[in-house]
Amino acid sequence: MKQKWKKLIGLVLIGICVLAMTACGSSNTEENSLRLPDEATQQSLIDSFGSVLQNISQLDDASIKSYLESDDAFSASAATAWDSNGKSLGAYVETVSGKMKVNEDSYLVTLQVKFEKRTAECVFTLDKNGNPTGVSIDPVYTMGEKMTQAAQNTVMGVVIVFVMLIFLSFIISLMKYIPGMVESFGKKKAAPVEAKPAPVQAAPVQEEEELVDDGELVAVIAAAIAACENTSTDGFVVRSIRKSKKGNWQRA
Repeated sequence: MKQKWKKLIGLVLIGICVLAMTACGSSNTEENSLRLPDEATQQSLIDSFGSVLQNISQLDDASIKSYLESDDAFSASAATAWDSNGKSLGAYVETVSGKMKVNEDSYLVTLQVKFEKRTAECVFTLDKNGNPTGVSIDPVYTMGEKMTQAAQNTVMGVVIVFVMLIFLSFIISLMKYIPGMVESFGKKKAAPVEAKPAPVQAAPVQEEEELVDDGELVAVIAAAIAACENTSTDGFVVRSIRKSKKGNWQRA
């Protein structure tokens, strides 16, 4: 509750400074454009936002969670900024410097703030009516820290690239086994069906024809048949002689 009260006091001070800011301004600017206040008002506004930062740095986890769920845009923005970078900054020490400028239809108040662990650049955004709408807190890193971080990122990137290349080489080396695996899988899936031998059909027994070349025997048989049929031998021709399957020959 005490922390929340301190923050409310800081916001009241900001409101007072904003009223003074809107009342003062350069006469050279256009009537409808935003105007910067005088230096004394700017310094008062910078000090007020320094107090707000001190209150923000004292927020505990429960307060941050409640502000994140708040409908107030500035409170949610402050809680988000501190939740992201608060652990790397530590407690608030002092406001080193600050400046104010106009950005289109809003005001920007930029503070260089010294915290327990490192310095940070804090930017407060105010709408054209002077109401605070958001804040960003960005830690300031030294050149050595930036170079170290860049080297770490470079090494990590190179390691990731080489790991991926080794993995791809391993995958490519396994390609030679794929045809054999596909072939064996196809053989298992389609088992060969043994062809049954077609039944052998017995060739029709052709009655053997005995062609007789003996002219005398043919003539005798033809004469016998003509005598039995009471006809002449001119009406038929004996071409072959076959053995009868019946034991006794009978006339039909």
